[in-house]
Amino acid sequence: MRARPGSFALLALLAISAFGPSLASARGSIPSSFFGVSPQEALTVRDYARMKGAVGTLRIPIYWMHCEPRPGEFDFGALDEVIGRASEAGIRVLPFVYGSPSWVAPSPARPPLRRRARIAWASFLRVLVHRYGPAGEFWSNRAVRHPIHRWQIWNEPDFPLFWAPRPSPRGYARLLSASAAPIRLADPHAQIVLAGLAPIEGEPYPWVFLRRLYAVRGFADDVDVVALHPYSSSLDSLSFQITRTRATMAAAGGRGTPLEITEFGVASDGLFESTMVKTPHGQAVFLRRAYRLLIANRRRWHISGANWFTWRDWPMADPHCVFCQYAGLFDTADRPKPAWGAYRSIALHPEATGL
Repeated sequence: MRARPGSFALLALLAISAFGPSLASARGSIPSSFFGVSPQEALTVRDYARMKGAVGTLRIPIYWMHCEPRPGEFDFGALDEVIGRASEAGIRVLPFVYGSPSWVAPSPARPPLRRRARIAWASFLRVLVHRYGPAGEFWSNRAVRHPIHRWQIWNEPDFPLFWAPRPSPRGYARLLSASAAPIRLADPHAQIVLAGLAPIEGEPYPWVFLRRLYAVRGFADDVDVVALHPYSSSLDSLSFQITRTRATMAAAGGRGTPLEITEFGVASDGLFESTMVKTPHGQAVFLRRAYRLLIANRRRWHISGANWFTWRDWPMADPHCVFCQYAGLFDTADRPKPAWGAYRSIALHPEATGL
């Protein structure tokens, strides 16, 4: 069980109402990059055509173990295609860099914390920025340029599936420190995005994990954007998770730090009963209401963007997640679900989505 949204039902009763300001007064000027998606499989040419104009941010993984399978030997073919096609469609890429290669650690989920591993990791990050950053060689001779300025470090470090052998706030803070310096050296204007923290069964709540991160000396200096994966089946729970996270940030002196929702979503179907599993219509209703909520409170919560998980349904069941298989905006046959219509409508006309 990946997330524990049901456990917030009682806690959400304590949350402050999130429907304060009207949408019109809260909207201001919403950049297209506010609306993003986080795919879980390879995209097609047709996908980019569909995204154009509606999707402003494409959150993708950069797997270290695939890009540098052997020390100093790089393979960026697949990554070049994704970043190039996204740029041509006017979509900005938000990458999360993850996954130790076998020559660094026995498992991709084991972070590069030992000295030699940290050196190799820092070198890889510099290569990425020199390739895809604002002065990156990838952009030479390209008519359309959308260089990457934001780099998300790892994924869900509060989840044992992604951080082995056990989640460690202090360990993640060390990885963040080892990442911020080489990235900023290569691009002084780069932004370091925290790995998205999610509500994981049996693990500390995201805001508790975040509070422990802030307790590590130097952590606040290494992060420019905090990221959250507030998986929930109700708007009350979604609001509660965000308000608790923002309260933690404010208490640690991060009141002005942006918060990015780098993953959130619910499913249109499922193999098991769960509050996260709805009907196709129910998924669309949740998406529409959730984005309205985030837009209405965008300034109060200092939210820089919200990325729906995911683009297309997955053909196989996920043993670690009861809803991920059917969380897409399209089904496995590439047919749009009602949620895609809701997403596109809000992304194209956010000012018309009154609460």
